[in-house]
Amino acid sequence: MVMAQEKVTLREETTEEDPYIVLQNLTRAESTLLEEKKKLTTMKAKLELEVKKEIKNKMSNIQKLRDEITNMKSSCDEVSKLLQSSKKE
Repeated sequence: MVMAQEKVTLREETTEEDPYIVLQNLTRAESTLLEEKKKLTTMKAKLELEVKKEIKNKMSNIQKLRDEITNMKSSCDEVSKLLQSSKKE
């Protein structure tokens, strides 16, 4: 889900070009990079939020499973005790 990176090239040899055109090109390059940075910052924040939600869900599921296991162990112990006592009779 990573954005395609648009290449921005900057030429060092700008002495023969019109300074106004050079400034326009640099301004466009800067705008493009700032927009890409903004999109990536937004994407990173969304992904971090998703990770936090996933962590919360996993922790909740783990606790539920632990509770279920505890209940199942208790139930098995009760049945085992019942069977033990019925064998004695």
